[in-house]
Amino acid sequence: MRKNSAFIFIIFFLLLSCAKTEPANQPAAETENRPAIDENASKLLKIKDSVAPFFQPMGEPEKYDWLASFKESGQTFEEYIGVNPTLPTADRRTIYIQPLGEFSPTELKTLQLTADYMKAFYNLPVKMNDVQPLGDIPAEMQRVLPTSGTKQLRTAYFLEKLLPEMLPSDAAAFICFTNYDLYPDENWHFVFGQATFEQRVGVWSLSRFGEPDKSAGDYRNFLARTLKIAMHETGHMFTMYHCTKYECLMSGTNHLDETDRRPLDVCPECMAKIAWAFKYEPTTRYRNLARFWQQQEGWSAHEKSFIAKAAAIEKASK
Repeated sequence: MRKNSAFIFIIFFLLLSCAKTEPANQPAAETENRPAIDENASKLLKIKDSVAPFFQPMGEPEKYDWLASFKESGQTFEEYIGVNPTLPTADRRTIYIQPLGEFSPTELKTLQLTADYMKAFYNLPVKMNDVQPLGDIPAEMQRVLPTSGTKQLRTAYFLEKLLPEMLPSDAAAFICFTNYDLYPDENWHFVFGQATFEQRVGVWSLSRFGEPDKSAGDYRNFLARTLKIAMHETGHMFTMYHCTKYECLMSGTNHLDETDRRPLDVCPECMAKIAWAFKYEPTTRYRNLARFWQQQEGWSAHEKSFIAKAAAIEKASK
């Protein structure tokens, strides 16, 4: 992944020919003042591994997997605290989701579920804005992909112009979804999304997640992929690095098969980061996530998994 002083690329799929460099450093950001290891962090250090049995340790990467291309060391809970992470503030606590473009009823339903899941996942208010049209896109901010004839929009149009002008003053993060394919510059085939931490905005595309109306199985895949990218990239916006210790929602992914292997939750290390950063009691978080899945038809295994994780934390806390 190439470094860029203004932007951090948020990528799920990469050209195999792209340059391989170390991940960009996280920028300094406004944070709350907290001791390096406070009382809550000490508690989380003692109980976090009680949910380790629910996750598979990260094994050797397959040929085209993320870690086969990018040599990353990961980020422990203690390391997360030490990097002075971006955190919500009293004045900036809301995550906004902004659909831009034209969406099918199924896509809109999926985005609303994404907002609901994000609220349970991160313990922050999440507001779904009304759909807005993209309007006229300047010619230099779009192209047609020669190999497929797919119309693509350049991410700079969103990040440098459109989204900063729309950014609410109380936004902890402002997430735009579009179903147009995206590209960052002419040297890239496509990108799933891109975000800038300084302006707290990001744009991500639904265009490559499949056809949700084709079958029940296709919809399940579409929903799972949308939830994974939204939770994963929002984690990046709060300075969570890629996870290399476990198969984790925050693990890097290079292609759809790898994305599909990732769970819909974060591992013990990343769970502790969320619990500490967002002042979110782990058992409460797991119960909220279980309640979300209870309301979705056909996802009872996920509901049971989160209930079991809550029970494991309760047992470890005694």
